[in-house]
Amino acid sequence: MNGLVRRLALIVILASLAPAAILIGQRLASEERERVIAMVMDEEALQEQAWALGLDPFELALAYQEVGLSGIAVYEETPESLARSGRAAVLTGREAIARAAAAGDPVPDVPGHAVLLRALEPGATDRLIATAPVPPETVEIAGEPWTVVPGDVLETRPAGPDPERIARYVEAGFDVAYRPRNAPGLREVGRDFPDAARYLIHAGLDLAGHPNALTELVEASQGRLTAVIEGTPQDGLAEVRHQIPTVRLLSFNQDHLNQHLRPLELVDKYLLAAEERNVRLLYLRPYTEEQLGDMRENTEAFLVGLNRTLAASGFRIGPLPTDAAAMEGYEPSLWLRAAAGAGVVAALIVLAGFYPGVWGPLAALAVGGVSVAVAGVGFGALALIAALVFPVLGYGLVRDVRWALPAATGTSLIGAALLVAVGSDASSVLGLTPFRGVALTLVVPPALFLAHAMLRVRGPAAWLRALWSAEIRVGHVAVAAIGVAALALVVIRRGNTPLIPATDLELQVRAFLAEAFARPRFKELLGHPAAVLALGGGRWPEWIRAPLLTGGVIAQASILNSFSHYHTPLAVSFERTVVALAIGVLAGLILIPVAKLAVAAATRWLRTA
Repeated sequence: MNGLVRRLALIVILASLAPAAILIGQRLASEERERVIAMVMDEEALQEQAWALGLDPFELALAYQEVGLSGIAVYEETPESLARSGRAAVLTGREAIARAAAAGDPVPDVPGHAVLLRALEPGATDRLIATAPVPPETVEIAGEPWTVVPGDVLETRPAGPDPERIARYVEAGFDVAYRPRNAPGLREVGRDFPDAARYLIHAGLDLAGHPNALTELVEASQGRLTAVIEGTPQDGLAEVRHQIPTVRLLSFNQDHLNQHLRPLELVDKYLLAAEERNVRLLYLRPYTEEQLGDMRENTEAFLVGLNRTLAASGFRIGPLPTDAAAMEGYEPSLWLRAAAGAGVVAALIVLAGFYPGVWGPLAALAVGGVSVAVAGVGFGALALIAALVFPVLGYGLVRDVRWALPAATGTSLIGAALLVAVGSDASSVLGLTPFRGVALTLVVPPALFLAHAMLRVRGPAAWLRALWSAEIRVGHVAVAAIGVAALALVVIRRGNTPLIPATDLELQVRAFLAEAFARPRFKELLGHPAAVLALGGGRWPEWIRAPLLTGGVIAQASILNSFSHYHTPLAVSFERTVVALAIGVLAGLILIPVAKLAVAAATRWLRTA
């Protein structure tokens, strides 16, 4: 690349930091400052555990309240739950026909699949009748009136709340969440939402009232926080999310919890969500099976550990304010975002000059094309380009090994600033519009850098010939094997449900780190030491040095990845970056003499063998 073009591109990158700084300042001013966390426990799961233990569910809730449970999530009633609690009698159409025929009474004219209800407690079925798509018919069986609800709706038809049960929880000091249900043709949506419910956590995969009664839902949702359930998109939320106060929620599937998540690991996952993903409502489930031990003891250990860990991390556990939505009024300027985006485009131009001949433009076009294909035309694509390009630039621009690591980290932080500037808006910071292309950030930057490092020495054909005839030493193979194993472990351990789960020792270390500071990412704790080893390990052959430094690029990519989690407070992302760098450099400095001794010992052994 022409030197003048590169210098101009670098100037544009630096100039774009000015609008980025303004945008970052606006976001910092809008982020929540008080660290408050609320928690609620699923009442249906609590009932299941209580009945399995032969206990009263409410009494068990009080016992858990003594060890830290502060809230309860109560579901909207259904015909089945009304019958289970003794508030209504329920028959299916088939049962009603069979009962009348056995008694010699006239057979009622009802469909076999219908559900028949009779209130045993005054008003128990009123809400179900009022919200039905059409007024239900009434038939008489054995001299008693029964309401006929068409369809197999025993477990699904919304029947309103149980005011007395909710009042009992409120009097006991619980923070209450209400779980409304949806059904086709639902009427009078939200009219019966309990006044005591601070949070609305819609049950199922759509909001109550979707698709035809969302206006009613918006009106009824004011003064409460509607949960945005992490990992569970719900139909209708996109249409109303800007009209109602929302809060980010995390929960775990009951079967997965019972079978795989020990109390300490569960605490770690909730803490991580609270600190790094702006989750403010923790949805808890007790253990209802005993694959991992006694269900009650595990639940109590989880509650005690969660409260202790959250408090140690600076969170206050209590009700969340409901007077306004998080990030309300945060509307970054499109012009400032575009100006910051110019720096991202300039970085792509710099990348094009990294490779000889036509390879540079091809690499830049490939990165731009993939980003647009994955994230679409707009700020999302610019953010993805920043995440893919900046981790590569630092180690490529600075050849002096003494300054390579700080230069690479500084370059990554510049890229992170531009990524945050172009990608942040109210929707992305609330986690409603996630960063697209996360998987690419783990693969593309190291591939780009490895190609850069190899092509800088010789062409593709020459590399094939050199590798085919290279003299391979045991020490080099050992170092390479360790690097490959570490990279494989990074991939295997991705996500919330990795193939290789965390050990008890690792969970304890995580808890210690989380109490001290924002926990660094695993990839950075491997990648930074690899980079230090590559830069300070002496005269490594290029086929060893390049893969080690590629591990360093993975660590740099992880820095951008941290900031691409827009729902994570910026201060947390920056803190974890600094902590990871400090630990990684220290580990790398320890590894250098260890690696040299290992190679020397292996060499002596080979000579004497």
